[in-house]
Amino acid sequence: MKDIDSLIVKYLDNEAADEEKAMLDEWINFSQDNKHYFNRMVKAWEQSRIYLQDEGSTGKRFLRFRQLLHQGRLRRIAYGSSAAAAVALIVLAIRFFVPSPVVVLLSEAAFDQKKEVVMPDGSVVWLNKNSRIQYPEDFVSHRKVYLTGEAYFDVTENRGRPFVVETSDLTVRVLGTRFVVTDYNDEEVAEAVLESGKIQLVTQKTGEAFLLHPGQMASHNRTLGETRLESVDARHFTDWIKNRLVFENTDLKDVFMQLEKWYGIKIKCADAAFLQTPVSLTVDVETKEEILNTLQMVVPFIWRPEPNHGERSPTVTVLPALPH
Repeated sequence: MKDIDSLIVKYLDNEAADEEKAMLDEWINFSQDNKHYFNRMVKAWEQSRIYLQDEGSTGKRFLRFRQLLHQGRLRRIAYGSSAAAAVALIVLAIRFFVPSPVVVLLSEAAFDQKKEVVMPDGSVVWLNKNSRIQYPEDFVSHRKVYLTGEAYFDVTENRGRPFVVETSDLTVRVLGTRFVVTDYNDEEVAEAVLESGKIQLVTQKTGEAFLLHPGQMASHNRTLGETRLESVDARHFTDWIKNRLVFENTDLKDVFMQLEKWYGIKIKCADAAFLQTPVSLTVDVETKEEILNTLQMVVPFIWRPEPNHGERSPTVTVLPALPH
């Protein structure tokens, strides 16, 4: 991971790219220590800007700022004014009283692959395509992961150290169990499905808590801020581990979204009514061409690949088949 101090300074100087902002946001939300560290860095930056205004580029300002922080230069400046003394107090607090940022390890699955991860405590995580987890280096003492995307967890029981999964919308706490959590940044709904054991789910914004039993799913709508529980067949939510896709009375729109995630493609269809067509289908994973042809037998449509102009995700256009 990039030098976190450098990343924070780029953000504070309004020079961070969107990808860097997302990376920093994930790091901040990973732990309370990280949040406290970031907040103190913000205060130090604001107080020390008077000494940075003559430095031209962000890179030069960062080097000057880090010099002030880590070489005690602010303490020597501090004797000149009470404002500078306040800066020195903040810097000393950062240097001597803020815990070192948590060392974070990253495991991720590419957009066209799945990945199995064996955690240091023996728990096993299956990452679906285009998903990743971050977790502290000292994981055995702090069993906490931050998930982006979808993952299936088979958690080793340790009653003294609960296993915590955090996403941008949910916190799931467990002792030992098997469950699936889905929270992609570009989707409106985050989900948790329990296969065995018990889990507690807490929404990040409202703090509402839900206790799930085997065969239950919690769906959280981030736009509406609403969470609902329902009974489901948990096996259908873990079939992707076995390279199988299962749809039961699923809107075609949601089927296409699943295929987009699975194959790393974009599916375009402008017919909103057609996208509401219910689909029931179980199929072992094939190539995208084969599964689209199989789906055509259930829901008549025409599909064609669009020319690829260097995009990472190929595009497929779908049109409803005209009735004979």
